[in-house]
Amino acid sequence: MKTLSVDPLTRVEGHGRVDLLLKKGQLVDARIHLLESPRFFEKLIVGRHYSEVPELICRICAICSSVHKLTALKALEKAFGLEIPPLAASVRDLLLLGGHIQSHALHLFCLVLPDFYEGLSVFELLQRQDHLAQAGLELKALGNDIQELAGGRVIHPVNPVPGGVVFRPDEEALINLLDRLNVWSERWPGLEESLLARAKFPHGAKCQGVCLATGGSQRFELSGDKLWHACQDEPLPVENYGKLIGEVPVEESHAKQAMGRSGPFLVGALARLRLAADRKLGLNWQDTEDNIHGNNIAQVFEIGWALKQTKGLILAILNAKDTSSLRLEQIQVKAGIGTAAMEAPRGLLIHHYVVDEWGNIAVGDVVTPTAINQRLMRQQIMADLSDITDARQLTLGAEKIIRSFDPCISCAVHVLHC
Repeated sequence: MKTLSVDPLTRVEGHGRVDLLLKKGQLVDARIHLLESPRFFEKLIVGRHYSEVPELICRICAICSSVHKLTALKALEKAFGLEIPPLAASVRDLLLLGGHIQSHALHLFCLVLPDFYEGLSVFELLQRQDHLAQAGLELKALGNDIQELAGGRVIHPVNPVPGGVVFRPDEEALINLLDRLNVWSERWPGLEESLLARAKFPHGAKCQGVCLATGGSQRFELSGDKLWHACQDEPLPVENYGKLIGEVPVEESHAKQAMGRSGPFLVGALARLRLAADRKLGLNWQDTEDNIHGNNIAQVFEIGWALKQTKGLILAILNAKDTSSLRLEQIQVKAGIGTAAMEAPRGLLIHHYVVDEWGNIAVGDVVTPTAINQRLMRQQIMADLSDITDARQLTLGAEKIIRSFDPCISCAVHVLHC
């Protein structure tokens, strides 16, 4: 038995390795190792007052901090039976979209784009004044600016708090941002066309996973109270996530793995859009790439959608009355259980908390998209590469497959069985 290792995985967030096991030159197995040091977040929050949890839990990752904080807040508010003011919900949604835009821009233009140039780094592309690389960084900066305006700072936002938000974004800054978005709305279709024209995705087998996402039943959204599942006609309440996903620790990874019998699951932009198409939400999206690299194309589509949604949210905030409430005046602390689901840029994110009568955390559970996708990564590698015998093609192919999932290994390894 011979082992080919992709070590380390490059142009992904966090540290990982792929081992390809060959017998007489044929690929017989693949093992995905998510090796970022585990940080025990689910254990750290036990015994903490609920008000500390959103501040701690968003430290899981500096890239995904906004969506982690917002999902934690939603879960805790559900535990107390709270509904935040509409204006506060709009500000939070603006923050969520900012994170979506900056993360997709980072992945597509800094991590995936170099694959179309035989592995040149994004820095080399910038030195060549490549217009797509330059535009990608500008788009990422736009997403960061949206997060800073809505969240108070780019990383680990301070504006969202239990019961709502602290402040309303500055009106002049919102108007300036709206002007920039109008420019981007005109600019994006040309960049989208140019990016897709330049894309050189390898041929691959049919995408192997069972699509799983949250969202609304009437329109495409990044949060919801149901789990839409490609193998079921009716969505599941998010509270039933545990049995469906079935996370268990595994030896080869510092992240739990989703071992539910209905899987392996695919989460992310491709899963979101396919399930939205099944619900006939009118997105006008074309599923043109029936392999895992189609996840990148789906992210391209989502950027255009997010830019449009962001403009609408800014207008809603600007048009809200000055007397509109931003935060619940009082939070009645009580024992409760709260489970919330949101769509992080790379897929379904779930936070679950059990709170005691004093407002302290008794149980915490966080399920991240990369942990869910982990099982499918192996299956997709085997499906795509089983007929290839050239060592270089195998290692490059495996890396591109993993990269197409847009993994955030830092988020995935927050817990180790202990």
